[in-house]
Amino acid sequence: MKRFMIFTRALGLIHLRNRVVLFWNLAFPVLMLVLYGVIFNNGGFGGGDVSYIDWVLPGVLVFNALSFGLITSSSMMLTMRENGVLRRLQATPMPAGQLVGSYLLVNVTIVLLQSLIIIGAAVLLFGANVTAPGLLLALPMILAGVVTFVALGQVVSGLAPTAGAAVIAGQLLYFGMMFTTDLIFPVESLPDWLQKVAVYLPSYPVVRLIRPPLLDGALGGDVVHHLGIAALYTAVAAVVAARLFRLSPRS
Repeated sequence: MKRFMIFTRALGLIHLRNRVVLFWNLAFPVLMLVLYGVIFNNGGFGGGDVSYIDWVLPGVLVFNALSFGLITSSSMMLTMRENGVLRRLQATPMPAGQLVGSYLLVNVTIVLLQSLIIIGAAVLLFGANVTAPGLLLALPMILAGVVTFVALGQVVSGLAPTAGAAVIAGQLLYFGMMFTTDLIFPVESLPDWLQKVAVYLPSYPVVRLIRPPLLDGALGGDVVHHLGIAALYTAVAAVVAARLFRLSPRS
């Protein structure tokens, strides 16, 4: 347990000292939230009583977790591989299960803390309506999304030859889903053919899990359906990532 705690602390510090983490998973989501709030937060959204900032907040939380999984988590694993950290860990008494558990714990903890900061910014800057019961229901859904996106990120790290390539691949996937899966624009505003594709992309079920608790203070009626899709993505990605995993860079 002591080795696990020491490695977890070291891994957490590595993430927090990484400028990619600080920008993509803290500064960028807050900046986007401010941008959306200034431009679009005028009265009801879509002819209803919900403000745009209340509607888009769950989307910002999801694309923050998506960015962390596809970009930060994948590139960090490749950086450790390129620097020989994984190979050196193999020579220690630390079991592989503890390595995976530590990596997942750090990823989940950082994203949850970032999510609370983003929610705090939305409440303080724009008066977003977030209730305590809604937040308590949303946090497990955010957790489910983080696990899904980290698993997908490890597939990216297994396929990409370098950390730089992982960042590029992660950004392409990230921006593609950011604008098409109900995160910052309603999926109904997309062309019909794209709507049919978007609902099966991994970020769509996650935002559909998080938005009802934050907007209504209750889980959505289709929570089981969307949890099932997220779980399927997680399971498939975990199997693929395990098969692609390697301790050393490609020669």
